[in-house]
Amino acid sequence: MPQKKIAFLKSSKLRKIARYFIGVGDILSKTSPFTAINLQQSGISHDYNVSVREYFSVCFTISIFLLIGSVIAISGALSLGGGTELFYGPLFGIIIAFFAYIQLISYPKVIVGRRTKDIERNLLFVLRTLLVQIRAGIPIFDTFLSIATGDYGEISKEFRSVIDKARAGESVIDGLEELTIRNPSIHFRRAIWQLLNALKSGSDVGDNLENVIDSLSKEQLVEIRQYKSILNPLAMMYMMVAVIAPSLGITILIILSTFPGMEEVGKEETFWVLLGGVVFMQFMFMSLIKSKRPNLLGT
Repeated sequence: MPQKKIAFLKSSKLRKIARYFIGVGDILSKTSPFTAINLQQSGISHDYNVSVREYFSVCFTISIFLLIGSVIAISGALSLGGGTELFYGPLFGIIIAFFAYIQLISYPKVIVGRRTKDIERNLLFVLRTLLVQIRAGIPIFDTFLSIATGDYGEISKEFRSVIDKARAGESVIDGLEELTIRNPSIHFRRAIWQLLNALKSGSDVGDNLENVIDSLSKEQLVEIRQYKSILNPLAMMYMMVAVIAPSLGITILIILSTFPGMEEVGKEETFWVLLGGVVFMQFMFMSLIKSKRPNLLGT
């Protein structure tokens, strides 16, 4: 839930202070126009009732607090240590505040990426469930209700919003149209648009869903082939960097340590550094392979 992801927006005191910088937030929001879309698609603007310029003003306020706190802390530490280079305090304070601001501004995009992966991971399962229930003669509202109450991650959350609005008097079609606007997944938007076209035109919803499922299945196969083509060079690189190079390196170090004047090469610390490098490379390769995994492959 967004409340756990961006806890600082829950602070009413912080948002009250940030109102004094709302003009600055308005100026800063023009430097990053895509943040408005990311705020909407991440659900932050809806869940926290925060506008784009207010979000920027909050980020700016936090950066100012970090700047002041960092300058005081670093300058105080330097003074206690007898240091005379007090300009390091403002310098490092500006650097810390700048990177904190960049991270805060980019966080909605990170949430959008996570939501997209979660949605596309469950998309084919959801569409097949809808198709089976519609073919069985279950009303479309009840099929949406089963998805909303199911365990499909972000898709269940999206359909719950449609169900809640329908119970409040809004039409299901209007809820689905709003869903396509704020949703970050292209595949999910295409599927909902096909569903909307079928509902508006009165055509067979099952046939449209079947076409969407076939199209996504073909895209899934394409992504699998692309993933395979990526894994082949990565596997070769992994063997070279994480297996062959350390093995040969250890052998060479042991041989070199036997020569006069080269005893330092075979010290224990050298092998610990080599082990740390191998562990780091293992972690990097695992993260890289995980990041390249197609979203449509599912869990």
